[in-house]
Amino acid sequence: MLQARNSFLAARLLCALVLPAVLVTARGQVTSADTELALRAAVVLTPEFCDTTEKSQVWGSTFEVGKAACTELEPALKDVFPSLTRVAAASSSGDAEVVLLPRFANIAISAKQPAELIVGLKWTLKDKSGKTVWIGTVQGSGKHRLGVSRKKDLQAIVAELAQHTAEQSARTMSSAPEFRKLTK
Repeated sequence: MLQARNSFLAARLLCALVLPAVLVTARGQVTSADTELALRAAVVLTPEFCDTTEKSQVWGSTFEVGKAACTELEPALKDVFPSLTRVAAASSSGDAEVVLLPRFANIAISAKQPAELIVGLKWTLKDKSGKTVWIGTVQGSGKHRLGVSRKKDLQAIVAELAQHTAEQSARTMSSAPEFRKLTK
């Protein structure tokens, strides 16, 4: 009888501890069907945007943030907008239902080790009539300790920054109610 009671208590304790963890894990996972927006989109990556650099007086280096962002943004946004076209000017957006316009709002570099680069990327979403529907800013960062191979370390910071910023942009857009309203 005591063994049956202990088994019953152990089973209840196991359910009380494990089941909430399983539910939280399952709820935290987002499928691509949840994040995709059925809109024809154009992302405007102008030559000026892609050529954006930031010179660090402290590290004596130039960070090519625009080049890295232009490499990472399109693939990350294709997870949200399956029909995405990259264009160099808003006027060449073709049959896109929405036009995504990024702009670097700010770029900051830390002076201490590990070196850190932080950007604010301001997004403007316009519908096909040219009306601004949404404006949002995402923050991305890249951090790496600078060592002997400084050039390689700086490239690692910029690559991490670009990937993080692209992921944050995609996540923010896929969850913005303004985007969801356009799909209805």
